[in-house]
Amino acid sequence: MTALTGPVPAFAARLKSDPLVRNSFFLMATTALGAGSGFVFWIVVARLYPPAEVGWASSLLSAVTLLSYFSGLGLSSSLVRYLPTTPSRTAHVSSALTSVAVTGTVLGAGFALVAPLVSPGLSFLSGSFPEIVLFALLAMAVAQNLLTDSVFVALRAAKYNMLLNGVLMSVVKIGLPIVFVGAGAIGIFLSSTVASAVAAVASIVVIRQRLRIPVRPRVYPKTLRSTLAYSLGNYASSCLNLVPLLVIPLLVLRSLGPEASAGYFVAFQIANFVNAVPFAIGEALFAEGSHEQEDLKHLAKRSALLILAIVVPAVSITVALAKPVLTLFGTSYAADARNCLVVLAVSAFAVAFNTWSGFLLKVTRQLPAMNLSNLVYAVVTVGLAALGAQHSLVWIAAAWGVGNLASGLVAVAALALRGFRLSPSDKGGSDEDRAHRQRRLRSRRRGA
Repeated sequence: MTALTGPVPAFAARLKSDPLVRNSFFLMATTALGAGSGFVFWIVVARLYPPAEVGWASSLLSAVTLLSYFSGLGLSSSLVRYLPTTPSRTAHVSSALTSVAVTGTVLGAGFALVAPLVSPGLSFLSGSFPEIVLFALLAMAVAQNLLTDSVFVALRAAKYNMLLNGVLMSVVKIGLPIVFVGAGAIGIFLSSTVASAVAAVASIVVIRQRLRIPVRPRVYPKTLRSTLAYSLGNYASSCLNLVPLLVIPLLVLRSLGPEASAGYFVAFQIANFVNAVPFAIGEALFAEGSHEQEDLKHLAKRSALLILAIVVPAVSITVALAKPVLTLFGTSYAADARNCLVVLAVSAFAVAFNTWSGFLLKVTRQLPAMNLSNLVYAVVTVGLAALGAQHSLVWIAAAWGVGNLASGLVAVAALALRGFRLSPSDKGGSDEDRAHRQRRLRSRRRGA
């Protein structure tokens, strides 16, 4: 029988043999499933709960998302960078999970105590000690779920991201609003965060049983210290990345009003479908570069071509369908946000460029350059958005593109100065990790 030929069998073959393509595919599939289930979740919630309760719950969930990022301490990046080559996987994973568990619980409890003082509408959070504990534990679980994703990415097991976050968490999340319908805003909050907690627990079980890493509730101080500088550098970078996401929606609301703010929110969410592509491929690039089994310059070229192959048609489709897609949300959205969505879609090329170069800085451990790049991104994006906020949403959308382009240029300049290579003398990791990497490097040279 003649073997099938064509683009589909060729892609299937690459999906099986190429870890960069395979990890990228599963991460993009996870994003697509998560976005689809989120869309269904909010439709279900909107039909079961009053608008006011939906509003309070969305504020709570946004806060928990931010708390989860702040609780991460940059350890997700350290896991992707060091797990592929370390012989001490148990120490790295256990230390990261335990540290994030403590930080997430403390930050969650602090938020539950302070939030009602800032916003009286959230006074139900401080109704009792058990409620504060429950909120803190769920906030911690969301942070743990983000961290376990990095373990799967690092070890070329992103299929578990899809199965656990894309399928399991989505099914639980969509079903729970019916269970908690009598609990009001807290019921919506529980539906989303309990789903994350279920995925987090399942992830830890898979890490122990499928990846054979015996996770323990313990911190290994030597391991944690050995990656502290890298973790904190990535943590600072992540915080800078959050600044535009926090500030620009407030600028739009204050300067252009709630209608424009709604249009901007919808357009940005649609554009994020395109932006998810370079991020997924960038994460796969980060993991493959950390395995140190392929020349980094060649890996960078392959990942760039893969990004372009998907982003170009995705941008074209988004621009062509901008008006009809926005019309699904209402005619006012199509009128007010169409041009904004078009500019955001075209800006995806700048976002892809910045994402790709930023992940290369992570692989090569150029922390000062990475922080400078993200500082440029935050300052340029927010600065231009503030200047253009009085005019229209198009100016706001353009600020994203220009900010990402400027940040990407800084990153590429840093890469050009050092080159697309890993430094054998890099201080990252413990003595055991460095010795293990040197043995791997010698082995590769003998094999060559």
